[in-house]
Amino acid sequence: MKQLIIITLLICSPLAQAELLTCDQKQTVCEARCKASSLISEQDSNTCKAQCLGERTACELEQGKESAGKLADQAKDASQSYMEKLKAFWKGLTDNL
Repeated sequence: MKQLIIITLLICSPLAQAELLTCDQKQTVCEARCKASSLISEQDSNTCKAQCLGERTACELEQGKESAGKLADQAKDASQSYMEKLKAFWKGLTDNL
């Protein structure tokens, strides 16, 4: 009985839409919503699950995009640091000649 209450609260709560959940967890909640709806036919249930999978794919693509952006920023910072060091080396080398 406790599990049913917890699942119901999780499915109906805004936490299910929160950014705290991983894409996998969001898909699990979505599929639980599909199962919880007893009025859905088998075909509608499959459609609902397919929609959950599509939402997970979109979620993972968005997370990948964010990760790629962070990595690009890190690479840019590293290359700027490298260029500054290279300039300082070149200046030190040419000043001593």
